[in-house]
Amino acid sequence: MPGASTGVATIRTPDQRVRVFVSSTLRELAVERVAVGQAIARMHLTPVMFETGARPHPPRDLYRAYLAHSDVFVGIYWQQYGWVAPGEESSGLEDEYRLSGDMPKLIYVKDAAERDPRLTALLADVKADDGLSYKRFEDAEELAELLGDDLAVLLSERFGGAESSAAPELRIATPPVPPTGIVGREDDLSDVLTLLRDPDVRLVTITGPGGIGKTRLALEVALLVGSSTPAGSAGVSFVDLAPVSDPSSWTAAVAEAHGIHPEGTRRVLPMLIDRLQGRRLLLVLDNFEQVVAAAEDLGELLAACPDLTVLATSRAAVRLRGEREVPLSPLSIPMDDEIDTLAAIGASASVRLLVDAAQRVRPSFALTAANARAVAELCRRLDGIPLAVELAAAQLRLLTPAALLDRLGDALDLAAVTVDAPARHRTLRATIDWSYGLLGEDERTLLARLSVFSGDWTVEACEAVGAADGDLDVLTTLSSLAAQSLIHTEAPDVDGALRFRMLDTIRAYGNERLVERGENDSTVARLAAYLVDVVGAVRDDLQGPGHRAAGARLDRERDEILSSIRWALRSDDARTVGRLLAPLFTYWWSRGQLAMTGEVAEKAATLPSAAHLEPYDSALLRGVWGMAMVMTGRAREAEPLLRETLETATALGNVRLRAYALLGLGWTAVNRAASEANDRLDEAAGEFRRFGDSWGLAVTLSTRGQYALLVGDPDAALRIHAAALRAASAIDNDNLRAHALDMLGLDAYTAGDLPGAREHYAAAAALHASVLDYEGAAYCLSGLAALALAQARPEVAARLVGASEHARHVVGVEVWPGMQASTDALVEAVGVALGRPAFAETRAQGAHLRVPDALDYALAASSVEAQEDPFEAFRSRLIADS
Repeated sequence: MPGASTGVATIRTPDQRVRVFVSSTLRELAVERVAVGQAIARMHLTPVMFETGARPHPPRDLYRAYLAHSDVFVGIYWQQYGWVAPGEESSGLEDEYRLSGDMPKLIYVKDAAERDPRLTALLADVKADDGLSYKRFEDAEELAELLGDDLAVLLSERFGGAESSAAPELRIATPPVPPTGIVGREDDLSDVLTLLRDPDVRLVTITGPGGIGKTRLALEVALLVGSSTPAGSAGVSFVDLAPVSDPSSWTAAVAEAHGIHPEGTRRVLPMLIDRLQGRRLLLVLDNFEQVVAAAEDLGELLAACPDLTVLATSRAAVRLRGEREVPLSPLSIPMDDEIDTLAAIGASASVRLLVDAAQRVRPSFALTAANARAVAELCRRLDGIPLAVELAAAQLRLLTPAALLDRLGDALDLAAVTVDAPARHRTLRATIDWSYGLLGEDERTLLARLSVFSGDWTVEACEAVGAADGDLDVLTTLSSLAAQSLIHTEAPDVDGALRFRMLDTIRAYGNERLVERGENDSTVARLAAYLVDVVGAVRDDLQGPGHRAAGARLDRERDEILSSIRWALRSDDARTVGRLLAPLFTYWWSRGQLAMTGEVAEKAATLPSAAHLEPYDSALLRGVWGMAMVMTGRAREAEPLLRETLETATALGNVRLRAYALLGLGWTAVNRAASEANDRLDEAAGEFRRFGDSWGLAVTLSTRGQYALLVGDPDAALRIHAAALRAASAIDNDNLRAHALDMLGLDAYTAGDLPGAREHYAAAAALHASVLDYEGAAYCLSGLAALALAQARPEVAARLVGASEHARHVVGVEVWPGMQASTDALVEAVGVALGRPAFAETRAQGAHLRVPDALDYALAASSVEAQEDPFEAFRSRLIADS
């Protein structure tokens, strides 16, 4: 896979590429300049050329600025010395060379019959420098080839060994450990590994029908690659996309698996790209056929992350450019001329799998001369399909191979006549039919009912969904299904509880049976009711010290919650939508799902059943709709909904609902800069204190303090934000604590206490880096920019303004209304201090910094010990990382 070697650096993104300055006369070498620019771009580097510059700059200022921010100097010379400006002693061509300093230099000279004497003198000086590369060329084609080779060598020698700072921690979605050894896939395994070792291969797809063993092979590849991953590489991540029903949301599943919580309103993809760039990672995407309609997003991810390699499993090829497909065939089966040879039968891959699977249910089972013919025939009848073999082998705990062959044979013969599908599909379908036919009534019932789970589930969930009015013994029946390989045991939950799941093929089959039984809606309704109880049980924990464990629990159940919400919308059940959606408002917010929350609430509020809801359920639904609208920039539309919610909550005496309605109305008032903001927010804070919701209290106080600053009361802001910090600390919420520290930093800055401001911002920056929240970090960077400006460091301030804007852009959020005025004032002040052209260029430099690097740079630059601007060290870090 790309990046497997630690010797060659990899260029990451357009923002962070090595910049190659090209020096030559413009007209004389126009063709050569085009060829050079193309050669540099092909290597994913950035060509820096005079003609791309902004014209308002004097020429000398422009190329000086370009040289100051370039990493490699390329000089191309032929006959002319170049134009000498009035008042200057040398041409721009010579000046560029002299100003290039210590940067690596690649010099190319075109053969010439005549040459300007001044250029001849310059070239004599150039040749005398033994620290550069000096080569001759005849035409543009040869030049491009020479440059490409030289740059490749230069990057590996000059930049490859440079130390880079550790990138922000990225949680690796560790692949599950296969429970058994892989059987019969040695050649396929070798083929996939060979492809992954090829640095030019970025996407490998293992294809084949259900049950053929795609996931098992991918897990084996992940195990081998992970065990050989070199130091400094992020390793191997595994994401199962089977539970993802909406193709557009597969990037959210990948982000969640890596501990990246979406923020704001933009697609998750830009944030995922921002975190994965520069990571040497093999990403295994299992069951990609679920989301193949959104394959363009995968192409965008690969294009933006050169160090990323993807191994996908899918029933069909992804069909992206550069994809390499590894189609899986059934396992080898004994040939007719081998049927009497025990050794040949035992060497067959399908036979080895059957024996291995049989020994799991009956350890004493062995392939013998007495049963070899029956075993061989079993594998032949099953067409060597791994899942079919495993299902059949599960029955060998009670039957002999010969008896199993007799029973299975009739079932396959019957299915071959009645099922209109390709032969392998008929065989697998018939095997599942046959396995299902062997089940008792309770087992058939539970298998069908459990098919409503899109992912994995706990015993508790199984009992809630699997039994209708106690009509079966769920635990005993579940154990029986597991013994017959129809249910698989997964890794334990966060609290140690076992989880279970079905293979996608079995789940699809089970759902067909559930629909046939007429139980689909009633079973999904039980799942939704169970999840309403789960949501109710974790609601208070989300607002308190247990918020991390509660969030992790909801992460495991989220696919089922969203599936149940979609079912409730289809079923005109507005009450269930509200009960699943509203209590999780803070969870949806933390997971970047506020836009979804507003859309779902709006749909539910317009369902026919919504007109008949009880007052509490109606207020619950309309309240969460209003809160989501405020947070997504529709405060004016939200206000009537929140006023209705407040009236109902007051009439019902529901303190919680009333507090959140008041908070929402406080937000809308701040948005309008209305004086009622104080009353609404103070009243909300009192209600949150009454029922002990520290999350709501911290958010309310933070907003209240912002409004105090907005109206010119910094003393009140300081007092209120200190209370917000206490509330956040009481529940150990790093996001809220970081935000409160940012506000305290702003309070200190406003009061002229620069050391105090830096102390608060430094504490906030450490928290922002640990949780890597882009929106919160943006406010911290803005605050540190203001601090830098106050310290007479406008260049630092401009870069931090750019870094702050970049952080917001990645997640698609705007400045909070209460902070907009101070943010606008900061941008204006920095622009005036630097001058508009310099501000634009310096601001763009900051936009190229990753958020953790920007925070580190800000703290280093604002330190009282800092004598110089440390930006070059951070820019060098980017080159080293690349």
